[in-house]
Amino acid sequence: MKTVSYLALVALGIFSDVSLGQSTEIADKFEKFDRNQDGFLTRSETAIDPALWSRFSSYDKDKDGRLTLSEYGLYASK
Repeated sequence: MKTVSYLALVALGIFSDVSLGQSTEIADKFEKFDRNQDGFLTRSETAIDPALWSRFSSYDKDKDGRLTLSEYGLYASK
């Protein structure tokens, strides 16, 4: 029983680190796009990534004309 628990904890730790690393990488890319540092990405700020620019409206879930980190994360995690 203890062996199974330890293996589960090790596996959880490994996957948490991978997940955290991806989140940090996504946040770093988001900050690079966010030229005016307002915490949102406008369509013009995404022009340096043609794939994101062309799909901007599909990731803008609340249709406010800007992407939050969460909305951008949907694109960046694919």
